[in-house]
Amino acid sequence: MSDVDTTLHPPRWAPTFIRWHSTEIGWWRSWLLALKVLPRVRDHTVVDYVAALPGPDDVLVARVPFKKFIVLRSPELARHVLVTNQNNYMKSPEYDMLAVAFGRGLVTDLNDELWQRNRRLVQPIFGKRNVDGFAPVMVEAAEDAVARIRELAAADGTVDVGAEMNRLTLDVTARTMFGTDITGPMSDVVLWRLLRFFGRGFMTNLSHPIHHIATWLQRRDPNSRLPMRVMRAAGWVIEPRSMRDLRHAERVVDGLIADARNGRIARKDNLLSLLMDAEDPETGYRYSDQEIHDELMTFIGAGMETTATALSWVWQLLAEHPQARDRLRDEVRTVLGSRRATAEDLDRLPWTQAVIMETMRLLPPVIGLARTAKDHDVIGGYPIKPGDTIAIVIHGVHHHAGVWDRPEEFDPSRYLPEQVERAHKRATMPFGAGKRMCVASGFASLEATMVVATFAQHLEFDAVSDTRVRRQISFTGGPDGPLPMRPRFLPQQERADTAV
Repeated sequence: MSDVDTTLHPPRWAPTFIRWHSTEIGWWRSWLLALKVLPRVRDHTVVDYVAALPGPDDVLVARVPFKKFIVLRSPELARHVLVTNQNNYMKSPEYDMLAVAFGRGLVTDLNDELWQRNRRLVQPIFGKRNVDGFAPVMVEAAEDAVARIRELAAADGTVDVGAEMNRLTLDVTARTMFGTDITGPMSDVVLWRLLRFFGRGFMTNLSHPIHHIATWLQRRDPNSRLPMRVMRAAGWVIEPRSMRDLRHAERVVDGLIADARNGRIARKDNLLSLLMDAEDPETGYRYSDQEIHDELMTFIGAGMETTATALSWVWQLLAEHPQARDRLRDEVRTVLGSRRATAEDLDRLPWTQAVIMETMRLLPPVIGLARTAKDHDVIGGYPIKPGDTIAIVIHGVHHHAGVWDRPEEFDPSRYLPEQVERAHKRATMPFGAGKRMCVASGFASLEATMVVATFAQHLEFDAVSDTRVRRQISFTGGPDGPLPMRPRFLPQQERADTAV
């Protein structure tokens, strides 16, 4: 039977001493490591070395040339950085590497003052009223995906669920951001170019030594766009195909912004219109077209692939746990019958939401977060100095044996309202925590619930017996390659005729 390997494996070729160390690796050993891995630097990223290695300690130190990472995997220590003492920690300059794609969006903005202004602009856009209004669009996109999967299955018998979830989440993104479906400007060409860009190949590019120059520039002036320009220029040399893919997607986004400004497309309730109308309540500031571009690219890049990753693992885990799948189908049948799901159904679908939360606990879409210390601190007895980089491994937090019973097992009942414990809530952070928690977490949760409920009305997936799935450790923790599954469509008579 197919199963998901939830362990984060180090690369097979990695030297034995690149393991977790309670004491620091010396500079000379870090350079020796660099010489050993240099021939493979285009195939793996620094994330592989830092996030994927096993060890028992809650505070661990890893080092690569020029860089030391203090690695945290304890929920309480992670909350110390993200919540309790969050004002002492800023986003690490490593996030500026993502600015190559995202520009200065909320994910990559390192300046606290500018970030707070932009958060005030964006926060109302993702308020409950606006987000709930997108539910019908999400359901329509999910129904279109079901029809597409039916056609693919008729031809081949199996479908690549990972690819279809990426296609679906881009479709939702296009419809909610621009009011257009994927058959328009956000076509399949854009989809696959985006996936190629945000895939492992480009993330490998970010481990190139040029990023040390960009990081140094960023530390000198957190407001500057120069580090991003340096990395973009290097990208055209190191990974020109990825940069062409990015530029193609950027032209589509810029064209849609221009069309909205000039009245060539209707202004209606979509994210683009909401961004264009947003105004800072404290200063009256409004977004420029460049800033709108940056936020839209952030929503596309950060939102599309992370949600697709979570949905891909939902279907794989349900295929491996038929009792959980049966309970999901029964809940959806009882609550929805044959009608479409709505935002008002969320509280009536506790098992559906528990399945999604447990999937994101077991296989978090975002492997880790990074912060830089502003001042001295002590974390778990380890002294922190200004400028130290803190790497919070979300996978470790979600699998911490001190909090979770049977942490490697899939058990959605952990998140049922009557069973979830406060400790579990504090140790669950797929969207981060604290003031920098993902602003679109409500949107992502609603999207996942609408998609899972809609799919459960129409079909179930069975695992392909000869497939063993491993996780990719890169921009997200998605499947490391195709995820073939066999869809099984539910006869109409097996679904309830009326809703409760």
